Amino acid sequence: MPQVARQTRAWLAPRKAAVALVSAALLAAAALALAQSRTSAEVPLYSVALHPAQAVEVERALTLWNEPYSADGAHTQVFVAHSRRRDVLLRLTLAGLPHGYVPTTSDVLQESQSAFLPQTAIDDRRRAGIQGDLTASLRRIKNVADASVVIAPAADTGLALDVQRPLPSASVQIVMQYGTALSGAQLAGVRRFVAAGYPGLTPERVTVMDGSGTLQTGAVSGERAPSRESRLQTSVQTALDAVFGAGAAVVRVNLRTTGTSSDIRSTRTVPHGLLDSQTGRERGTEHGRTFFKEQSAHHFAYDTIVEKRYAPADAIARMSIAVFLDSGKVSADQRGAVADLVRAAAGADLKSGDEIVVRALTFAAASAGNAGPKAASAIDRRWVFRLFVVALLTIAAIAVGPRVAEMYANAPRARAAQAMCGTLQKELPQTAAYVLQTLPQDLREGVLRCYDPEQRARVEAYLPRSTHV
Repeated sequence: MPQVARQTRAWLAPRKAAVALVSAALLAAAALALAQSRTSAEVPLYSVALHPAQAVEVERALTLWNEPYSADGAHTQVFVAHSRRRDVLLRLTLAGLPHGYVPTTSDVLQESQSAFLPQTAIDDRRRAGIQGDLTASLRRIKNVADASVVIAPAADTGLALDVQRPLPSASVQIVMQYGTALSGAQLAGVRRFVAAGYPGLTPERVTVMDGSGTLQTGAVSGERAPSRESRLQTSVQTALDAVFGAGAAVVRVNLRTTGTSSDIRSTRTVPHGLLDSQTGRERGTEHGRTFFKEQSAHHFAYDTIVEKRYAPADAIARMSIAVFLDSGKVSADQRGAVADLVRAAAGADLKSGDEIVVRALTFAAASAGNAGPKAASAIDRRWVFRLFVVALLTIAAIAVGPRVAEMYANAPRARAAQAMCGTLQKELPQTAAYVLQTLPQDLREGVLRCYDPEQRARVEAYLPRSTHV
């Protein structure tokens, strides 16, 4: 052994640099492999076990997002890569998944039941299962983020002949996705659906409220039509500003609704003529009398067409759009095409009574701008330029100075905003706006700065005006 050690040292002596380089490369490769194995290793997505129904929701979402995952045999836990766990959890949270588990009728029936269980407890378990069935069904409605149903049974006073016995009632809360709302027809359908799921329950005794606690009555909200007016007005205004420049056009929109809902059903029959015919003849003698019988049957083909039309109370009955153009910025040949472009952008139908009026006028700002050069000719232009430069430098110093000082203080918050922006840019504008509402003002500003102007405009369109940057 001593001889082998001496020979090894003698062989390594002239090759120290090469051996050190190879050793460093091997150590780096081992560290990289260790780090890669740690980041690619699958870890549990949640720290607690899920119900199989919740695990199925998560697995369905990860499949749609093309996110690699695995699950245990009991479907109580989902495993993802360690490096993807944070992003997957954030995305599932933004999507509102998984929903809170609510036992359904099938779950209640699978539970063991004692033979000595009182009837009241059996009724409570049965009612809990019905509530779970209704909740699971409401969650599958389009644009519904979550739902819950609570049923209050009829009170039993103990008197068999009690005609004043209170009827059962139900309370329903439906949380819609951001920027969506239940229509009058959907609200009526929810009431009828819940009432049909429990004996003795009527649609009139079903109370529905939204996620903010506002009672849903099915009446037309006074804020819905103005919101549509503002959206349509903003759509046309931004289109004209992009073509003619800001300040060259002013758009005003007025929408009139029907005010009442209507449900029309009509049935009509379309004949297609004779399909076939049959004729039977019979001749004979009975009781000394001779008789002759002839019977004919004709079959005709026809179609029965049933048409159903439903118009909600907030349906638009008439649309009026007024466009004011600056005669100093819009040429005469351009004005003729504005009406057609506005009609196409707004979806107006002139035959049904919609009205679009386009007029070219002299704007007040334009007339003041024409008088400006005459007044400025009496002032020394050099002094105006010097004052402008001094004012510009002063404003720059005031604006830039505090920001430079805050740059280092806000570095951690800037990194948080950058990380959240990278995740929110993959989501829909409605989802991003919903998350931004819950953030502090400075953090929300930092996230919005990461968007390009077009994406930022789409996100800000779903933000309340009080939260705009």
